[in-house]
Amino acid sequence: MNNIHLQPKQGLLLDYIENHRATVIGVGGGRGSAKSGGADRVSMVLAMDQPGVVLEHVMRNSDQVRKFHFEQIKREFPILNDYAHNTYMRFNIPAGGQTSVIGCSYAESLEDIKRRFRSGNIRYIFLDQAEQFTWEEISELNLAIRGKGKYKPKLILLFNMGGIGIQELRNRFGPQKKFNENEDPDDYTFIHVFPWDNVEWSRAELEADGLTEDDYYSWTDQERFVYFTTRAPYGRKLNALDDAIRARDLLGSWESLEGAYFGRVFDYKATLKAAEVCEGVIRPWDSRWMSTDWGKTHFCSTHWHGKTTLTPSEVKHWLGWTVPRSLTVVSTYRRFIVNEFTSSQLARELVSRTPQHERERLKRYPFSPEQFGERDSEDTVPIIIGRELQKYGMPHPEVADNSRKPGWQLMYELLNNTRIWATPPEKRTAEMEAEAGDTVWIISSECPEALETIPVLMRNEKDLDDVVKTDKGMAVLAMDVADDLRYGLQSMLGSGRKPDKVVHGEQQMARVQKGTYQEAYFAEVAFREQLNRPEFQVSGRVRRR
Repeated sequence: MNNIHLQPKQGLLLDYIENHRATVIGVGGGRGSAKSGGADRVSMVLAMDQPGVVLEHVMRNSDQVRKFHFEQIKREFPILNDYAHNTYMRFNIPAGGQTSVIGCSYAESLEDIKRRFRSGNIRYIFLDQAEQFTWEEISELNLAIRGKGKYKPKLILLFNMGGIGIQELRNRFGPQKKFNENEDPDDYTFIHVFPWDNVEWSRAELEADGLTEDDYYSWTDQERFVYFTTRAPYGRKLNALDDAIRARDLLGSWESLEGAYFGRVFDYKATLKAAEVCEGVIRPWDSRWMSTDWGKTHFCSTHWHGKTTLTPSEVKHWLGWTVPRSLTVVSTYRRFIVNEFTSSQLARELVSRTPQHERERLKRYPFSPEQFGERDSEDTVPIIIGRELQKYGMPHPEVADNSRKPGWQLMYELLNNTRIWATPPEKRTAEMEAEAGDTVWIISSECPEALETIPVLMRNEKDLDDVVKTDKGMAVLAMDVADDLRYGLQSMLGSGRKPDKVVHGEQQMARVQKGTYQEAYFAEVAFREQLNRPEFQVSGRVRRR
């Protein structure tokens, strides 16, 4: 273990930890830059070189830190299996006559950080995926870093360019720094990392070309970039992404954050509410519904929503906000996300995950529009799911309103309203109140994918009123979750006439519910044939008579 191999920027991180005056080190940039692996190897060096040191790897949840750190360290350093405590995810490593400790822990909330770390006495904390933490959470975690002697305790923040906390990270580490009045800029330093810094993505290609790792790192940054994006499969994949996502995930660009669609209005702390709040606020007589973005090879995302109206005193009780008038509260309170599920499996899961007392209170179920009319067998996906749900009094799927730009705009307005009304009255200006509408949107802590998706959605540079599609054929969770949320909100809260496809889908499902499957099938065929007749075509658009 004394000959632990570090890539150049991993070696730079070790040098900053040991010698730089900064106490908070940011390591951020593109995806696949060996940030997590580098943190593991650097922590091993520190454990051996500083006998008795206590350091911690922290992520948002237990599954993440076990998979990406605890198990990974055991694989890379098999000798540590003899010193591993599997239940508590810790390594007690003998070094220099003392015991160094490498821990792997998690923090799901601010309260979790206070409970787990407030009495901590840790010399180094590596916070992985720091973009998923608020600055308040990071500041609280920093209080657990303490130590005496020649080694200065430090917090190392590892992050990608997106997530709920990225704007605060940008303030400290970006090109135009903004610090709080009591912060010392010299306490912060930054290492910008890129996927082409990680030789492992190109190792097979280097061997095929008769080249070595030393050759690779002897090249200029530009030469390694070209090799990575033309020879390495992962590099070619990143280089083929949409421009806005390419700038974020490949180039690790701070400027890519300028394109965040909800960047100005999304207040994570205001939108996030405890599960008991998001479910408890919806009363038995209030509206409830589900929404789904179907995917069999892509992710299939389903969320449960409700809507209620609260008086100012009820808003104070449930949400903790002081407001001058009643508000309509839209609550997204449950989710189920999976892939490689059949329609029958999904239907059974939806029934299982909906409490019995709630099933008949669900009034509508907006579903992926493209699934209506597509038939791989006798039944469509919505028909199969609806047949199962109907047995339990739950609604049949209906064609979701797929109006993209109005849907994103609706989400924008709801999040902006939430941001404004969550602002304390003494900080809320008259202009802010005049701008705010009366409908807000809260999201349960049980829906982490929704909360993580919203800040990473990027504006389409060719159409600024739309969100750029990021998948290009790949299964991207954020896009599937975003479409699901948009279907659920736009279909239930959006204004305007129902699109023809929605009306047609509802008519079809009504026939199916009556058991007249063949009638529905032939009605659909006739509908499609009618739309294809020449007299119904005007400049490529369907004309209604």
